[in-house]
Amino acid sequence: LYRFAANRSPVVVGYSQDYADNSYYLKPFHDKVKVIYPPITMPEPNLERAAERRAQWQDGDGPIIGYAGRFVQEKRPDLLIRSLEVINQTYPNARIVFAGQYDIPYENTWEVYQPIVEQYKDQLIFLGMITDMQEMADYFAALDVLAMTSDTECFALVQVEAMLSGTPVVMANTPGGRVPVQVTGMGELAQIGDYRSIGETIVKILQNRDSYAHTREQIEDCFSFQETVDQHEALYKEHAKRG
Repeated sequence: LYRFAANRSPVVVGYSQDYADNSYYLKPFHDKVKVIYPPITMPEPNLERAAERRAQWQDGDGPIIGYAGRFVQEKRPDLLIRSLEVINQTYPNARIVFAGQYDIPYENTWEVYQPIVEQYKDQLIFLGMITDMQEMADYFAALDVLAMTSDTECFALVQVEAMLSGTPVVMANTPGGRVPVQVTGMGELAQIGDYRSIGETIVKILQNRDSYAHTREQIEDCFSFQETVDQHEALYKEHAKRG
C-alpha cells in the first residue's frame, strides 16, 4: 500500500535529507522526496511545577535522566537501563524516569526485560502515559538530560520537545534521528546498540551541561512550526494548480 501510494504521489515528504538518503522506504522514491521538518509545538514549562517533580524523583543531589516513549523493543529501553552500570561509577544516585506506556499489550518487552528492571529497580521510575502537553513540558524541564536509545528513528520529535523545554539530549546515532542534535548542537550522539557508549555520553553531558544550553528561540529558529506549515501549504497549492 505504501509503494502504491508513493508511486502515484507527485511528492513524498520526508522529515530530513539524512533519513531520505538512508531509508528503505524512501530510497526508491528519492527523486520525488521533498524534505520538510515535522510540525513541533511545545508549551513553555512551568518551572515551579518542574522543580516539584524533580524533588519527587531525585535521590539526594543525583541527576535525573529521562526517557519519553513506548517501552518497546525498537526503542531499546534496556540499553538505557544497562547504561546505569557506567553512569553509576560517577553518579551512583542517578535516577531514570520513564514517561510513556510500558506494559504494552502487543509486545512482551516489559516481561522480557523484567530481570534488568528488577536489578536497577531502586533507580527507575515509571510514570506511564502522559497525555497533557503541559505536563510533558514540565517533565522535560525537570530532567538533566533526555536519552533516546532506539535502534531506528526517523526523527524522534520528543528530543526537540525536550530542547524547547531547556533539556539537552543523548540520541543514538541513527539516520534521521540524529538530525535534531546535529542541527542544534544541544546534545550528543551515542553509538547505536552500545549501552556503554550511551552511559559515557550521558555522563559527558551531565558533567558539561551548561555547554549544551540553548534558548527556546534558538531551537525554534531551527525547527519553526510556522515554516513547516508554510512549506506544506505551498506544496499543496503548487500541486493543486497542476491538478
